[in-house]
Amino acid sequence: MSPETNDKAGTAQRLLRRFRERVAPHVTAVQDKLPEPLARASRNRSVQAGAAVAAVGVVGLVVGTAAGGPSTPEVDKAAVAAPMQQAPQQQEVLQQHATLQQQPTPQQAEAKAAEPAPEPEAPLGPPVEGIDVSNHNGSIDWNEVAADGKKFTFVLATDGTDFSNPRYSEQYHGAKDAGLIAGAYHFARPDESSAEAQADRFLDVADYQSDGKTLPPVLDLEVDPNSGGCYGMSVDEMRQWTQTFNDKVKERTGKEPIIYANPSFWRQCMGSTDSFDGHPLWLASYGVDSPTVPSGFSNWHFWQYTDKGSVDGISGYTDLNQFQEGMARLEKLAR
Repeated sequence: MSPETNDKAGTAQRLLRRFRERVAPHVTAVQDKLPEPLARASRNRSVQAGAAVAAVGVVGLVVGTAAGGPSTPEVDKAAVAAPMQQAPQQQEVLQQHATLQQQPTPQQAEAKAAEPAPEPEAPLGPPVEGIDVSNHNGSIDWNEVAADGKKFTFVLATDGTDFSNPRYSEQYHGAKDAGLIAGAYHFARPDESSAEAQADRFLDVADYQSDGKTLPPVLDLEVDPNSGGCYGMSVDEMRQWTQTFNDKVKERTGKEPIIYANPSFWRQCMGSTDSFDGHPLWLASYGVDSPTVPSGFSNWHFWQYTDKGSVDGISGYTDLNQFQEGMARLEKLAR
């Protein structure tokens, strides 16, 4: 072998040694992250692939040097800069490992299977007619009310901190006994006591039961009957009082309360906040063909459209209401 050939062979061996020194740590790092069966297969395949790559590398380097290719330093820099290319077998092993990681554990699969399927949305239907009453309506023949086509009612339970409807139990349970869906409402007076105190007192009187015939409790928000204003409270104070009342109702019943309001009150005293958009809205709006939804709500659910209604079984005027979404959704709301 000529001296020139010996020099080329020596150069090739040095480059091969550098190549192995640079590549081996990367291959080992990948194998260390694999599960043992996959790592063992990867090591076997990488040995075979490494031998093939080394052989090709030696030949290429010898030929390149003989042909006047790049000098050793230039080849060395190129080897460092070039991205690592994974052999096809190694790519397959990594893909199998990724697939195993994505598969749920038996415990996760069992927990998912135990989750109840989401209940389908009840179908929309034609509006449902109902009423709301208080002690001012006196004794009511609820069977006649039902025969007149009314399907639901709201009954005043409490007002502020010191008034309870003396006819509440009679009216509330009488409506249920006649087949109507019933709900209780509280007339809020934020200037009289804390929201927690009024909510607790209201719920103690209302005696909410999740019996499939009871609508969520109602917070009746209206302007101060004495001054016509917002009970001497700022918009932020009114929002906080309302949120605290609703939180207490949710804590004790598990239900988001229905909010009763009219557009002018919501604008004046609540600043058109959208903080309560997730609550069902009972909207008061008289003398219109279709109510205007207050800013801050997406839609209305109940609409009190007159306070001069006439209903069989009730002496004098009473408030008339509609539930917009049909009987099936009304029944679902009462669960």
